[in-house]
Amino acid sequence: MFPPFHIFKVQSDGSRRWMKAAKNLEDAKALVKVLAASSPGEYVITNLTGEKTSIKLPPKRIVFQIGYDEKELNARAELFRRCGHEVISVPNNEAAKDALTLIDNVDVFVIGHQAPEQTRKEMVDWLKENFPTVKIVALIRSANRQLSHADYNIVMNDSEEWLSLLAATAS
Repeated sequence: MFPPFHIFKVQSDGSRRWMKAAKNLEDAKALVKVLAASSPGEYVITNLTGEKTSIKLPPKRIVFQIGYDEKELNARAELFRRCGHEVISVPNNEAAKDALTLIDNVDVFVIGHQAPEQTRKEMVDWLKENFPTVKIVALIRSANRQLSHADYNIVMNDSEEWLSLLAATAS
């Protein structure tokens, strides 16, 4: 027997494409969030009686990351994009300051872990001064080396911490 809730993606021409099924409305809504991470847009959940719930998630969040190692910067950018975020990446503090003079909206900042602590601290302080309402995620090598004033400190190479990072960029 088919599950009673079906998820459809609303196409650009207004037609609907079946995506997944779920056993209850709560599971269906959770699935929509997962689907929308890689394919943003409007979704419709229907049940067997024909009742419809339309869900249009907000536009992609903008993650602005300052990295100090190009390989890691690119890897993180790809991860954030796979989670449905728009990503702006810059290689150092000066590039970040220059780029941010042209950008109006950022949802979260991510500070890489490769630069000396003082360089990273200066960037966090500058961001706090110029973007006081935007959350800052600092990537750190170990839990005992936290970067003060960052809203979140995420330990590199810890899968649970990475899940926290992804949650922070989504909230």
